[in-house]
Amino acid sequence: MIRLTKEEARNFLLAKQGLLGHKQFSGKEGLMDFVRQAGSVQFDPVDVCGTSPELTLQARIEYFTKEMLDELLYQDRLLIDFFDKNLCILPIEDLTVFTSKICGNQLCRSNGA
Repeated sequence: MIRLTKEEARNFLLAKQGLLGHKQFSGKEGLMDFVRQAGSVQFDPVDVCGTSPELTLQARIEYFTKEMLDELLYQDRLLIDFFDKNLCILPIEDLTVFTSKICGNQLCRSNGA
């Protein structure tokens, strides 16, 4: 069993979320690395001062721009918006993992999936 102090546990979680110290992710490649590490990013499209993924990524990705996210979603198609309990953004290579979890439901059977 690994024993951690509260401070060590807190620092681990903050570092894993890309929120400790200098931004460890940079540019489009860094954005992809973060989404892969996080698994998915919640996507609430309501834009008061930025959408939820824009705010999440801006806090973690050095040189992040909204255009960078749009390119990865709609031009490069390396990310996809998908429903997993809530709307989220995930790497396209993980889509089969997410769809295999839900294909036991009636919707998948009726669509021949």
